[in-house]
Amino acid sequence: MSTGDLEKNQNKQIFKHTLVQASAFLVVILCAILFFFVIFSYDTWTGKVAYIVSGLKSIIIGIAIAYLLNPIVNSLEKRLHKLVKNPKNEAKVNGALRAFSAIAVVLFAVVIVGIMIYAILPQVVISISSLIRNFPYYVDEITDLIKSNRQLQAFLDNVLTNATEVIADWLNENVLQNIQSYVTLAASGVMSVVVVLADILVGLIISVYVLCSTRTFVGQGKKIVYALFNKRHAKMILDTMRKSNEIFGGFISGKLLDSLIIGVLCFVGLSAMHMPYIALVSVIVGVTNVIPFFGPYIGMIPSTILIMLVDFKKGVIVLLFIIVLQQIDGNVIGPKILGKSTGLSAFWVVFSVMFFGKLWGIIGMLIGVPVFGVIYYILDTFVNFQLGRRELPVETEEYKNLDYFAEDGTRVTLDGKKSQRELRKEEQKELRRQWMEENQENFERWLHQRKKKEDDEA
Repeated sequence: MSTGDLEKNQNKQIFKHTLVQASAFLVVILCAILFFFVIFSYDTWTGKVAYIVSGLKSIIIGIAIAYLLNPIVNSLEKRLHKLVKNPKNEAKVNGALRAFSAIAVVLFAVVIVGIMIYAILPQVVISISSLIRNFPYYVDEITDLIKSNRQLQAFLDNVLTNATEVIADWLNENVLQNIQSYVTLAASGVMSVVVVLADILVGLIISVYVLCSTRTFVGQGKKIVYALFNKRHAKMILDTMRKSNEIFGGFISGKLLDSLIIGVLCFVGLSAMHMPYIALVSVIVGVTNVIPFFGPYIGMIPSTILIMLVDFKKGVIVLLFIIVLQQIDGNVIGPKILGKSTGLSAFWVVFSVMFFGKLWGIIGMLIGVPVFGVIYYILDTFVNFQLGRRELPVETEEYKNLDYFAEDGTRVTLDGKKSQRELRKEEQKELRRQWMEENQENFERWLHQRKKKEDDEA
């Protein structure tokens, strides 16, 4: 190759390198602009997203129901396939079995939820009615308690005086002037309940269609991925999606089952102890248990106060009972059902609940843990991949006492101790050396025989 060709290739490589650097710089700038746009225009784009979501509410509900029921539908379909042997038209039979499984599971879920509502709702209504009926008695009890403590009474009198002024100003400035709007808001609230029920009904119908077409949707998604990416990247994306589905689906379905079990155990325990407001407290404890980490405490506080209004001693007993129940859930029931579905430590669970709860409210607190679990898995996979390319260990334990890695890959620790990985390498090296010493004579004899054989053949 001539000097001109070498110079031309060198210039070409420089141009390519410069182009890559410029492209990377441009991508970083665009990402920074997008980030600041999202941060400073948070209210604008979230409002638009909320508007779009409100229009697709029925579809979102249907997809969510289908996602939760899909494992059950798959299981039922497999069992039905075993009953049908050697079908003449396999495609039609498969479609019919899938449709039957989807309809049967959705109807079964509706019946189960209906039975639970029918069994629990009257008890909850009775508990709330009793609470409202006995409210004046509770007020008198609290008043007597305050009167018996002069310091507390003086403090509360001062608070009530200031609160009365604030409430009076608020009533004059806001409530009385906007009474018509509040009446309209109450009427719209009733309509909202009707709309939600209609959305759920439509969502159930949509869920059947989604369940019947699940395999088609999955196949179309894989087709798009392979059309946009090469085979290696497509495989990585699909593996990530499978793991994400495993984390998300396993956590959500497991948490719902766990909360149902806790609600039932709470109902049985309170019934055995003859506590008041059994159904209401059990519903509060079961529903709030869906929220990771903070949920048990959110449900425990109002439940305890509710029982203490009737009987202080019973309230203390209920408090201790709920604490014990949550300990059993956290150490026995929860790990058995959820296992390590998210792979997150306690700190990251708290972080994800608080962060996504701040962004999306109650929904964020419910789905924040699996969402962050997926993000954590993707980052962990990327980091391990990069470490593997650099021939560095991927175990976190190897980095706890690490000072730095030398240029030759030698691990230098803060305390001067060698890692388990290096000890294993040295042990294997020593074993190889011992083996060579023990078999040196046999090895030399084999070489001599081989050389003699080659000389004879020559």
